[in-house]
Amino acid sequence: MTMEQLVLAGAPELPEGWFYRVREDRFGWPEVEIREHRRRFGSRQHTYALVRLDDYENVHDAVVAACVTAREKLHVDFELREKFRALGSYIGDHDGRRG
Repeated sequence: MTMEQLVLAGAPELPEGWFYRVREDRFGWPEVEIREHRRRFGSRQHTYALVRLDDYENVHDAVVAACVTAREKLHVDFELREKFRALGSYIGDHDGRRG
């Protein structure tokens, strides 16, 4: 199945250079990863979601739902990362006695 077919089936589109990978995790459970191509070689995993086969009538719907979940997790992760960046301006002492 191609990225275009997943998107047509309801999976969220990803930015250019990003893709879904469906694979088994280290315990044998199916999962969907969202990955980004690296400049030189390989790719980097940003997030993942388990494919919940028992919650859906067919594998196709389960994979699409996992793509949606992984995309939602990615959005939350990026929001949290931005909050941590903003926190950087508050790092340090805030002692009024020392000016």
